[in-house]
Amino acid sequence: MASTTDNNNDLFLGFDLSTQQLKIIASYGNLLPFKTYRVDFDSELGEKYGIKKGVIKIEKTGEIYAPVEMWIEALDLCFSKMKEDNFPFKQVKSMSGSCQQHGSVYWSDKAPELFSNLTSSKPLKDQLCPTAFTFQTSPNWQDHSTGLEIEAFEKQVGGEAQLAKITGSKAHYRFTGPQIRKLATRKDPAKYHETYRISLISSFLSSLLCNKITKIEESDGCGMNLYDIEKSQFDEGLLALAAGVSPEIDGASKEERAKGIAELKEKLGEVEPVGHQSVGNIGSYFVEKYGFDANCEVNSFTGDNLATIIALPLAKSDILVSMGTSTTVLLVTDQYKPSPNYHIFKHPTIPGHYMGMLCYCNGALAREQIRDKINLKYKVGKDEDPWAKFNSILDASKPLNGKLELGIHFPLGEIIPNAKPCERRFTFDLKANKLVELTPEKAWSLEEDVASIIESQALSCRLRAGPMLQVDDNDDGSSSNVTSEHDKEVLNKLSKFGKTQSDGILQNDKAVVAKPNKVFFVGGSSKNTSIVHKYCSIFGAKQGNYKIDLSDACALGGCFKAAWSFQQKDKSEEEDYGVWLNRKYDWNHGVETLTKYKDLWDEYVDGVGLLSLAEQRLEK
Repeated sequence: MASTTDNNNDLFLGFDLSTQQLKIIASYGNLLPFKTYRVDFDSELGEKYGIKKGVIKIEKTGEIYAPVEMWIEALDLCFSKMKEDNFPFKQVKSMSGSCQQHGSVYWSDKAPELFSNLTSSKPLKDQLCPTAFTFQTSPNWQDHSTGLEIEAFEKQVGGEAQLAKITGSKAHYRFTGPQIRKLATRKDPAKYHETYRISLISSFLSSLLCNKITKIEESDGCGMNLYDIEKSQFDEGLLALAAGVSPEIDGASKEERAKGIAELKEKLGEVEPVGHQSVGNIGSYFVEKYGFDANCEVNSFTGDNLATIIALPLAKSDILVSMGTSTTVLLVTDQYKPSPNYHIFKHPTIPGHYMGMLCYCNGALAREQIRDKINLKYKVGKDEDPWAKFNSILDASKPLNGKLELGIHFPLGEIIPNAKPCERRFTFDLKANKLVELTPEKAWSLEEDVASIIESQALSCRLRAGPMLQVDDNDDGSSSNVTSEHDKEVLNKLSKFGKTQSDGILQNDKAVVAKPNKVFFVGGSSKNTSIVHKYCSIFGAKQGNYKIDLSDACALGGCFKAAWSFQQKDKSEEEDYGVWLNRKYDWNHGVETLTKYKDLWDEYVDGVGLLSLAEQRLEK
């Protein structure tokens, strides 16, 4: 995974506190891996805490949460495993990591004193729990109990588009702001007011390690529905709403509003800016109990998706496509182009840049349904490769089935675009110059579904990534500012479909012709070369396509950030994280460069226009 040019014994730790486990990866300063340790919550702590798949579910209310004490015990347990393995704690110079996003932890005013009086003779959980916390559980990202709150958040600012413009996302059940409002207004207002500080799970873990409450890391703070990304500060109107003192929603007076905002600001504290700075040294508890060097630094922790993008040398206009049960697209951009249908966060290590995130429900499941129908039709045996026939049809297909056709396959309700479950097929009638829906009576074969589902999924990513990939944004992006003759031909070809749009928002011409630099493919379906090659053909990456195993991405991102941060200490000028990681990264190990595909970006221009029109027909 990494270059072997550095030779020293310094170690760096990367943490990943996910829903179902705590993982710690140790690597050298040259990024070569050393060892990995983990605690599985269900098998090792499940019976004690009554959890299943890492959480407790209350079906009646939609609440899904995890015991904070379990995470604290898991930290000690993981370090104990390392100690039993004679892990060289003294060699650790710095640490960072990732945690599940959006979840929150609520400290009592007793927490600072408890931290200052920790002793290594007792387990950490016995010294902090329950007294250090006002709420003993933390909401999980799967929680869906805040329906009332997300309605209020969008009403507060005038709709989901305006909320996305301010905070980078529309309101979501799992986001921290709605969760805080639920606690402050209807779950337990008294405990809310007793709360001394509120951490995200990422700053909670760094707090444990430092033995003091650390600040919320800025990029992870963008997932709260509270932070004004462009202004780099919490939005006071949204803070008032979260605290239950909005004049518009709660009928609060000006005095009540001001008091409530001040209270919540104090609970949240200031944010830790993105970058390499240390948030403190490892706490004395861990120095005495496990043998860490007292000068070992803790760098700010971030969210899991944010850590994933720093586990690879992703630069501006690079894309990461995670092809699992669902499909997630992460990209690096210097363009703040928010939309209600995706997320934008500040980049955790590159100032002035952002991470865009597209999350699709219908990924592998939708593809597998068509594969199964193909196998049934061609009587594919159980002992045969289940993807062989599907792939052979896909490899032989022409763009848009050679006749301007595209199908949309949503066995589940879709997030992007917001649509109910459906299976619909369309063609574009060139003579009538209009979109025509194909009914079962009209010609469309099961074999045509094979290419159609892969194409529509890839084209949706291409369409929505465009605004964030757009460059030279000093103009309105109109065709008069598109200078390339090739791009002008592309726009002329698209004109028959009318103005290109996604999610009800018109796209300017520069966004439509924008291409990514590099594209990385990870996840289960990335092992299917035929599917990945089709994506490559459609995306038109300018600097190559790559396939990589990224199973430990979140913890590795923490390792890499820790090493980069430590190595900036004695430099007069900070080395850009992307430049640093690209220099350290071993592209010859664990990375497959994809070359056996045809670049058909031009041939799929019509697909962009076709998809834009077809999505406008879908029922929300």
